[in-house]
Amino acid sequence: MVPNLPDKWVEINLDAVGKNLQTVKSLLAEGTRLIAVIKADAYGHGAAVTAQLLRDNGVEYFAVSFFREAMQLRQAGIAENILVFSPIISEYELREAIKYNLTITIASLFDWQLLDNVSASVDAEIKIHLKVDTGLGRFGLQAKEVLGLIPKIRKNCRINIEGIYTHMAAAASSPAYTRGQFRSFMQILHQLEEAGLKISLRHCANSAVLLKYPQMQLDAVRIGTLLSGQAPVGIARPDLVLEDPYHFKTRIVSLRKLEKGSYLAYYRSYRLKKAAQVAVIPVGFIDGLALQVGNKPSGWLDLLKTIVKIILLYGNVARFGPQVSIKGIDYPVRGKVFMQMALVEIPPDREVNIGDEVTVPVRKTLTSPDITRIYLHHGKVVKISTKEGGMDSPVELLSIED
Repeated sequence: MVPNLPDKWVEINLDAVGKNLQTVKSLLAEGTRLIAVIKADAYGHGAAVTAQLLRDNGVEYFAVSFFREAMQLRQAGIAENILVFSPIISEYELREAIKYNLTITIASLFDWQLLDNVSASVDAEIKIHLKVDTGLGRFGLQAKEVLGLIPKIRKNCRINIEGIYTHMAAAASSPAYTRGQFRSFMQILHQLEEAGLKISLRHCANSAVLLKYPQMQLDAVRIGTLLSGQAPVGIARPDLVLEDPYHFKTRIVSLRKLEKGSYLAYYRSYRLKKAAQVAVIPVGFIDGLALQVGNKPSGWLDLLKTIVKIILLYGNVARFGPQVSIKGIDYPVRGKVFMQMALVEIPPDREVNIGDEVTVPVRKTLTSPDITRIYLHHGKVVKISTKEGGMDSPVELLSIED
């Protein structure tokens, strides 16, 4: 496809991103705005290119977690609205955020005081969204703080309270808790309206809320997971058609035939049950292969699932361990995954060769942004992004309807 590719690269199918966007739009109520969440490098797909594609297909509002992510988008020519979720606690970054017309989250009295002080020396309208904590416990204003803060904010003629939002903690698993959060949020909005303030952009729905509680769309929804081609964990919607745009590719760099009983990997962690070809691929846990999130299980059922999965993995049940695809056929990764390599078991009669292309399942948000990314539209390369090869010239992105 592309000459002189490195030993591993990522292919991003822009058509899939476009199709996911159309699916999301089909779920929106009339008048509901879409805030496209492209945090964490657009979930590994490349924030700048993803934002350009979404913008060219009608998306007018974006959101990221951190100030630096928003600045990368501005530097890439994204002039649309960008909401920064995380509080900006540096005076320098706050001044830069105002300079580049970023929308700022106010999630504490500290955030407000800093912004109030900085705003006194700037001559610009500053758009803010108030973040309310209704039960996630990460950050956000409490109800009493919101009501007490509003009169102070309204005295500052430079501040435009464009939006107010909250974040649901367990939309996929706890209907009662989610509805309770929604009631708390709506109560705050009602109290603000009674005080004479109707905020134009009210939002609480992420991907999970959009699917399970469409009545909670309000004025806008914040969607990232669905655009990236994944349904939120714990939600099964057979009617939901999504495409994963992301494919991590590599090539076989070594291939040997080993006899039955041969040991593989550190600690002799796998023993061949029959003769096989063993392929080496230059992808390891540093690339996000075979890494698992180490969070504490959320409950007994989650704990049981984790234990069962570990037992099945220990028993080498193939589908519970990582598998790679070669020429459209899945093969199991065997033994402990190395830092930068992995071993693949292939039956001795299969025709595979050194240099054959391999598709590898990785945690895409953990993949280094330095790895070459190839963007495809209608099967053709429209952009190559790499920090090593110098191939990073901008290419006009086409409408998904082209």
